[in-house]
Amino acid sequence: MMGWMTGALFAGAGVVWGTDAARERGSPTPEEPGAPEAHFAVAQAPQDAGAVLAAVEQIFEGMRTANADLVREVFATDARFAAVAEDGSAVSVQSVSGWLDAIAESGGRWDERVYDVEVQVDDSMASAWAPYTFYLDGAVRHCGINSIELLRDAEGWKVTQISDTRRTERCPDPLATR
Repeated sequence: MMGWMTGALFAGAGVVWGTDAARERGSPTPEEPGAPEAHFAVAQAPQDAGAVLAAVEQIFEGMRTANADLVREVFATDARFAAVAEDGSAVSVQSVSGWLDAIAESGGRWDERVYDVEVQVDDSMASAWAPYTFYLDGAVRHCGINSIELLRDAEGWKVTQISDTRRTERCPDPLATR
């Protein structure tokens, strides 16, 4: 069923669409028992997912280079962060303005690497699920998952929210595998 799409998985091998992606995640496909009754997501051209991924990558390039303006370009005006404490005791939500100021003052000491990013797109809405490892001065500081929500306007894809988890144990080191 070509109209049924669950998203795209960006990994080294390329893009996986539709029922194959669902099977890889263990989700029921339209022809299997337990599949949802309605399938109304519209398949997007691969360039849509690629443009979302480019916006996501721009955030982390700006962090690495201490270029807050580069990051600001891909954020919606009232974008926000949401995070849960490592012990799960609290959820915090805040604007990105303080974080953008901190990027400008970081001196290029921050390096957040995302990998195995999954992008889902439906019309002018997108979501990226991005495992990450954060380095401070070249050393692994913490890791987790970024859930990045984007909307497309006349200027392109804009991040409206980033939610993340953070842990300091069992962090992969993608830079060590280079």
